[in-house]
Amino acid sequence: DPSRRDKNRVTVVVVSRLVYRKGVDLLVGIIPPICKAFPQVDFIIGGDGNKKLSLEEMVERERLQDRVKFLGFVPHRSVRDVLVCGHVFLNCSLTESFCIAILEAASAGLMVVSTNVGGIPEVLPPDMIHLADP
Repeated sequence: DPSRRDKNRVTVVVVSRLVYRKGVDLLVGIIPPICKAFPQVDFIIGGDGNKKLSLEEMVERERLQDRVKFLGFVPHRSVRDVLVCGHVFLNCSLTESFCIAILEAASAGLMVVSTNVGGIPEVLPPDMIHLADP
C-alpha cells in the first residue's frame, strides 16, 4: 500500500539481479555519496547475484547498515510489494534492450531514475523518468 510510505524519508528501491551487467559497481559508487548528501534517503535492495558481496562490503565499510536494507532474491509475485515501499526506483543497467522493471516501478507509482542505455529512453515518457549516462 503506497500510503504506508514514510513521508519523512525517501526510499530508493533497486530490484535486480546483482551482476556486473546490471550496474552493481555503479550502485556501490553512488550509495555512499547519496547517503552523505541526503540523510533522509534510504535504500532497499532486492536481488541476488555474484556482485551482492560488493554491495554488502560497501555497506559495512561505510557503516550504512541502518540506511541500506538487503532483501535477497525477490520472487516476481512479490516485486510489487517491494516497489510500493519506495518513492524512487533506481535502474543502473549498463546494457538493456527493454526494461520491464522500470515499467513495473512506474505502474507502482515510483519515479524512475535509470541509466540512459539501449531502449530504456523509449519505455517511459520524459515526465516519468530521469535518465543519466552510466
